[in-house]
Amino acid sequence: MNRIEAFRCFEGYLKRNNIYYKKSFDLGVPQIIMKFDVENVPGSYVESCIFWFDDVAEVRTYYNASGMEICKESNQRDELKNLLNFINARVFLSCGDSNGLYKSAMLYTPRMYMTEDGFYGITITTVVNYDFMEVAQLETADYITIYCPELLELLSPAIFGVLLGVMTAKEAVEFIKANVLKEGK
Repeated sequence: MNRIEAFRCFEGYLKRNNIYYKKSFDLGVPQIIMKFDVENVPGSYVESCIFWFDDVAEVRTYYNASGMEICKESNQRDELKNLLNFINARVFLSCGDSNGLYKSAMLYTPRMYMTEDGFYGITITTVVNYDFMEVAQLETADYITIYCPELLELLSPAIFGVLLGVMTAKEAVEFIKANVLKEGK
């Protein structure tokens, strides 16, 4: 599968599932930008942007401008970096179809970080190989449109708890272990 085929395949998925999106270009690279309503994040939505490079797609899902502003104004960004280290080391959740079309699996391993461009975006990024996307089209599309927004929602209390000074990084790690990873249950 090449870039054009992958783009068309994913765009078809969005149309079939009535997911709002817009297309644009950034420095000549095609993009698809989406917005997902999620309850438990600042501003009640997250955004996702896919950069369709020649050989791979780069998927970035991130908290909206409200989340960026909280991060920008926070004095706890060093604590956040400690938490992000834990998330990148330990938080790998399976992605599955709730309708049973395919088994739950861990196909992609996103990386989470705070952008250093002055916007203070908290982003998860995943690189998607087009050949793999061809083999797992539905799983990849679900990963992008369901798993990534849900992951940001699940992690939101810990991330913004740290940024707002309500939790330490250590307390946020314990929250994630208990409520996201379900350790000890």
